[in-house]
Amino acid sequence: MTLISLENVMKQEENRTVLKNITLVIERTSQIGIKMSSEESVELFKLLSGETPPTSGDIRRGRVKVVSENRDDGLYDTLSVQGYLKFFKEIAGSSLALEKYIAAFSLLDIWKTKISKLTADQKKRVSLFRMALFSPDVMLIENPLHNLTSEGIELYLKALKHLRSTTIATLFTSNSIEDLLLLSDDIYRYNRLTGLERTDLANETESVSEENHEINEIKPNKVFKVTCKLADKTIFFSPNDIDFVESINSVSNIRINDEFFPSDLTMNELEEKLSKFGFFRCHRSYLVNLQRVSELISYSKNSYTLILKGHPDVKLPLSRNRLEEMKQLIEF
Repeated sequence: MTLISLENVMKQEENRTVLKNITLVIERTSQIGIKMSSEESVELFKLLSGETPPTSGDIRRGRVKVVSENRDDGLYDTLSVQGYLKFFKEIAGSSLALEKYIAAFSLLDIWKTKISKLTADQKKRVSLFRMALFSPDVMLIENPLHNLTSEGIELYLKALKHLRSTTIATLFTSNSIEDLLLLSDDIYRYNRLTGLERTDLANETESVSEENHEINEIKPNKVFKVTCKLADKTIFFSPNDIDFVESINSVSNIRINDEFFPSDLTMNELEEKLSKFGFFRCHRSYLVNLQRVSELISYSKNSYTLILKGHPDVKLPLSRNRLEEMKQLIEF
């Protein structure tokens, strides 16, 4: 069932285009993530909630209830968690028994604590609970995992899983594609030149028989360089300089420090060549240099994330059916 649909939507503010070429469908069970800036996110949320009309294009919205949370939205610091949620329960006219859901949001030990004394992790879960009190059809949330600890991310995802069991559609925006992979199934990027683009980061099937990768020994017996063409230049990179490779719109992008360089080779071709140098296909859309991996985090039985050395904010997904292969490769 379609809740909201946007077709070729454009939004201008003071004769400046903030959003353009936005075509998107939100269904009853949608779990959408969009990589975009905070300004773009704010405008998109206003359009989706009906707070502001588009400059051009078409928005169709059924009788749906939409709630949103922007990154800078605050809480009432003087209230306790219990008092704060009771206050919003009355505003929402909710019949929800708060105590029944405290555990789902991991708030048992801070139920009577003042919000001013909470950590960023705890405040995010309180905010998520507040939104749920309005029994929305669609939840719009900006950058929820920003500055959260690993434990905070795990508990946030647990609360989110509970909400999704009640068929609430969710749309998250963030500057971190890695965060969006933890939060959503369908991932988009907003490009200021071309508009909204769907990425190649859709969930993989969980069938172990989907792909059988032979584990290659690391035998750098010849020189190999990855080439990237930029305008009239061809740039050569040594495998050891590469952090990871990401597929974006079917283009393999070489990540070195904070920069991306497009390659003419496909992910399969790069995997074949780079596996000899210690690279591993951790996800259909990611090829990671295992020498750069410093941490493996498990947020649940089916959710694994790799953290890279020197880049704690970079989180790469590890597919469940590839965990055992990685264990064999690095023997842990």
